Amino acid sequence: MVEEKLYKIYYGDKEEDYVTRYLKDSDIIGGYLSESKAFDIFYDAMIMSNNYLQNNYDNLDYLVSGYNEEEDYYVDEYQVFIIELAYDEEISIKATEKMGNTLYYDNKNEVYLTGITDLGTSRTIVPTDLRVEKEGNNE
Repeated sequence: MVEEKLYKIYYGDKEEDYVTRYLKDSDIIGGYLSESKAFDIFYDAMIMSNNYLQNNYDNLDYLVSGYNEEEDYYVDEYQVFIIELAYDEEISIKATEKMGNTLYYDNKNEVYLTGITDLGTSRTIVPTDLRVEKEGNNE
């Protein structure tokens, strides 16, 4: 039986920017949440829709920019998913940014989308920038 322990998952830069969840050791990569578990926690549903951006581009607002200012390039998106947010927009924007992906809102169709920026790697071994630490005494 795989034991789960209670962790704080930091989705922002402030000390109060966290949610608590029970996690397995395999959900954590070097002190950071795996992308697969991040999707499970921060999105209630994901439907792949890779051609959505081409057909609905004029309706979209960027909520999280895919632009890397430090290195002056736009992030490549390899997959696009229609998503249902598990939390409010502010938390979802911060969490998606820490996942390294883009987040859009389609005004006309009233749906959120995320653009996935890694390709060909199992999401269970891709770390995010969502830092985790044990909550209280889990021993």
